[in-house]
Amino acid sequence: MKTTTQNLMLWEQRIKERVQNRMTIGEWCKKNGVSKYQYNYWKRRVSKKQKTDEEITFADISSIVSNNDANRQHSASASEFQIFFKSMQVTVPSDFKPTALAGLMKLNVGSVAVN
Repeated sequence: MKTTTQNLMLWEQRIKERVQNRMTIGEWCKKNGVSKYQYNYWKRRVSKKQKTDEEITFADISSIVSNNDANRQHSASASEFQIFFKSMQVTVPSDFKPTALAGLMKLNVGSVAVN
């Protein structure tokens, strides 16, 4: 059985996919065998979670970027990874400590999509 957190993450992804595919709620529900009531229930739950997530304050990371980093291309190399969270995109070098990143951004790791 999935936890509430797992269900919230699953439904957040489902809702994003429905919007990205430009499907109506009715079309998506019919295709996926879900009632509109169930869809709207989870949409409200996800919206409430997202409002809570918006209250997270991000630390200013511009002061840790060196001049060499600033002159590099914005595309990530194979040894780097990018974190996307809402409208924010962060490229993190491979030698960056995960605990430092988590502390710096004050994020719940479960709510971040990593590419």
